[in-house]
Amino acid sequence: MGAMDYNGLKVSVWSFIEKFNGQDSFSMGDARAYISMLADVFIAETGANYISALASALEHARRVLNSNGLQGIIEDYQRVYKKWLEVDRSKLKDSLPKRVERAQFEGGGAEDEFTVISLFTGAYGLDLGFELAGYRVTVALDISEDSYKNLKVNRPKIPFLLGDIRRFKTDDILREAGLKAGEPDVVTGGPPCQPFSPAGKRQALNDPRAAPLMDFIRVIKEAKPKVFVMEEVPGILSARIKHVPIKERGKRPLLPEEESGSAWRVVLEELKKTGYIIAWGVLNAADYGAPQDRERVIVIGVRPDLKVFPLFPQPTHSRVPAGLFDLKPWVTLLEAIADIKDHVGFTPLPPKYAKFMRYVPPGGNWRQLPAELRPEAMGGAYTAGGGRMGFYRRLTWFEPSPTLVTSPAMKATMMVHPWEDRPLSVREYLRLQGFPDDWKVVVSTHDAYRLFGEAVPVPLARAIAKTVRDKILGATRGQNEHTGHRVAATC
Repeated sequence: MGAMDYNGLKVSVWSFIEKFNGQDSFSMGDARAYISMLADVFIAETGANYISALASALEHARRVLNSNGLQGIIEDYQRVYKKWLEVDRSKLKDSLPKRVERAQFEGGGAEDEFTVISLFTGAYGLDLGFELAGYRVTVALDISEDSYKNLKVNRPKIPFLLGDIRRFKTDDILREAGLKAGEPDVVTGGPPCQPFSPAGKRQALNDPRAAPLMDFIRVIKEAKPKVFVMEEVPGILSARIKHVPIKERGKRPLLPEEESGSAWRVVLEELKKTGYIIAWGVLNAADYGAPQDRERVIVIGVRPDLKVFPLFPQPTHSRVPAGLFDLKPWVTLLEAIADIKDHVGFTPLPPKYAKFMRYVPPGGNWRQLPAELRPEAMGGAYTAGGGRMGFYRRLTWFEPSPTLVTSPAMKATMMVHPWEDRPLSVREYLRLQGFPDDWKVVVSTHDAYRLFGEAVPVPLARAIAKTVRDKILGATRGQNEHTGHRVAATC
């Protein structure tokens, strides 16, 4: 099958799995594992390539469901699981097709380069997206030595200010960038926004943990870029300024600073004080071609004299494309990492956890372990609440990766290869984040997981950068148009 056939196949597989949404006796996770195991068994028995085996797996599963209903699927799952346990997975790798070539990103010429000041640079994912959209990063700043060392080996000509942002005056940052106030086109950054002080809103912004946000705002006010782009994790939207013990929730009226989302309201209030026109939205990197189901809160601010409202990029991909929009299916793990041969290290699973992974099929987690093994495998977490989706999690080829984590070998946050009993490697992390294959890694494996696990996926960053370039910086008054993308805005 070619790329077009695979696109249709993966959408069909996802649609089949979603039939089991909300089913207690056979969940979507069970369905995902069932299809994955069927494909592995077909490869082992027939020598078929993976895509053909996946098509046969879907056909078989549909036939069982149509003939014998849900109970038939449950019984067949157990039969297939026993066969899958006997498969020599080391012999499956030759069935993988070559990875679909990724799109080539255009750069910008010297005559039309826009400038970027990068704050809280991290792994450089957000800024690499801007670079690929034709911008020139004029200076980087981060407190992390790993950020410094890794960017210097990949972009040695970019000035780098290493240290706490509080140490640097805005004039110092502008001087390193070779710019004056009002000249930067874009300031980028993801200032850490941990939960604020338990003392309440008035003291919250004096908390040292809130200082990165306030210094980001300070640089915006003083450097006066045309646009700023800020990214945060989705958890900030529900964070409280003041923690409320679970036992007290629902038993008394909450104070304003105790309400869910109170911290985010403070963040928006402070951003509005810049005078910029502000809009924010929750964007999923998979909707923009990243092989990773990863949501990020994106804030775009536009200097008021530009008289342009912030816009967000239109999605180019969808899990199950439908309607009139010309969207492609989400990019899968298969397309992203199947051809990787040269891994840049990985942290092995601790033996006490690794012994259980042979029982977890692709697309499964602890819930797909045999019932008699779950208590021992989970330990104290067995009776805990919540979904615990990361425990003993093994990925599947026909879906994007879940959101990457910083410790993929830990029991609660596993990111295990579909066929090998190991976490994803650093090189696989780079692919899933959209970094080019020639991107060098000079930090330890442990530090690389953290550095790149926290990065903004490059395809998402590039989509944002391109929209800022074309619809904001390149727009004149009156050319703005509504994109229809879900955003929340404050002006």
